[in-house]
Amino acid sequence: MLFIPLFIFAMAEPAGAPPEVKNIKILVLDRAGKKHELKSPLCEGLSYLKVKHGGIEYSVSLTSLEEIEVLSVSGDVAKIKLKYKNGKEEIFDISANTLCTGTSDFGNASFYLKDVQKILFRRGEK
Repeated sequence: MLFIPLFIFAMAEPAGAPPEVKNIKILVLDRAGKKHELKSPLCEGLSYLKVKHGGIEYSVSLTSLEEIEVLSVSGDVAKIKLKYKNGKEEIFDISANTLCTGTSDFGNASFYLKDVQKILFRRGEK
């Protein structure tokens, strides 16, 4: 009997974004040249990107990034340049079908990396 009220309460709680990305705002420039202002970004539901460099896979935290630039897309693979907050830049491969999400004044937004030119990260802006 105690299970039912607990289950109902759990369903009422929104999942929300992890705390580390709640204060991140991004400006997404899509392939059509349109700009989209979003907040609380996630990719594949995570606060980090799973990228490959050669045969090694890395998890790169969105909190460490200043910019993502999609350099090229070939089939299911996108070549991206990551610019970190410390100024360092690296090029990685990632699935072109990586689904990223965020929220806007219009509602929830989602996009695939293959449909994006660039993502600029902004922190702490109100």
